[in-house]
Amino acid sequence: MLRLRRAEDVPLIAAASHDPDTQRWLEDEPMTPEREAGSLARAEEQWRSGAGAPFVIADAADDRPLGLLNLQLGDAATLAVSVFPEARGRGIAPRALRLGATWGLRELGLERVGAEAAPGNTASIHAIEKAGFRREGIRDDKETFVLRSQDLDSR
Repeated sequence: MLRLRRAEDVPLIAAASHDPDTQRWLEDEPMTPEREAGSLARAEEQWRSGAGAPFVIADAADDRPLGLLNLQLGDAATLAVSVFPEARGRGIAPRALRLGATWGLRELGLERVGAEAAPGNTASIHAIEKAGFRREGIRDDKETFVLRSQDLDSR
């Protein structure tokens, strides 16, 4: 399930930001104590300003954080996902991507939602494709994918 970020999530998010695989593929720097302290406020500001919709991916059974999903709402709506190391390999990323994209397309009325991954990031590429995104091309050295509202009805 997707939910809002809470203060008790921040230490887990900070710890995951130091994971070598996370650092390899994501452009964010690992959280410092200063960034950790402002994490919740930054997430709340994204919601308030409409710049983004940062979610925590949580276990439906016990609400435990399993990762992050962020829908950036700039010039183009783009989803980014990061599953915490201990939760990887369980199919969480494709389900979260599909859920976030469906929410953006249906509830926000977006025409399209994009996703991107570095060409060597096979796990992310597989998750994006499994979520139903179609490969679009290469932009800024990243493979790009798109999901449109009509794609939701075809699955």
